[in-house]
Amino acid sequence: MASPTQKQYPAIKGLTWHRHQYYSFFTPMDWHRFAWPDGSEGDIYGPDAHDPLTVFAVSLKDLGIPVTADDLNSVAEGFFGAIEQLPEVQIDHRDQKVAGRLLILEAKYAFLDHDKDHGETRKCWRRVFYHETRQITMTAQGATVDKYDYWLPMFFQAMMTAGVHKEKPSFDIYN
Repeated sequence: MASPTQKQYPAIKGLTWHRHQYYSFFTPMDWHRFAWPDGSEGDIYGPDAHDPLTVFAVSLKDLGIPVTADDLNSVAEGFFGAIEQLPEVQIDHRDQKVAGRLLILEAKYAFLDHDKDHGETRKCWRRVFYHETRQITMTAQGATVDKYDYWLPMFFQAMMTAGVHKEKPSFDIYN
């Protein structure tokens, strides 16, 4: 049993490989899958079917035009500018880089969400990938700061195993 000062973390029961044509990641096999409420293309997974705010979410948008390394500063300005406009935002980490033909933006932050009756501080980790004409946004969010911190090992697993690609990866490891 953990001492009162020792942090508790979720137990990993197993992982499943989510494969989409343009992205892939590992997620806990016992997490629930949600649909995007607005019908957006992408995937949402969360540990609790009754908590749609503690999630690992991926959205995919085809921008219709190629995004190149020359666009990095422009897309970064828009991305970080939007985060800075959130109520009572505290940005803990921000990064931008080019990796081959992939542009990557990343931020970890907390903000006050006024959408509910009393407001709640939420914590997020967001990575945005630009690949060819596509924008792939991956978001790990906790409904509260405590939920984010508790689920961070699972969020980390999904974020850091994420792949961005042109075609759906195969299970066939021998080809």
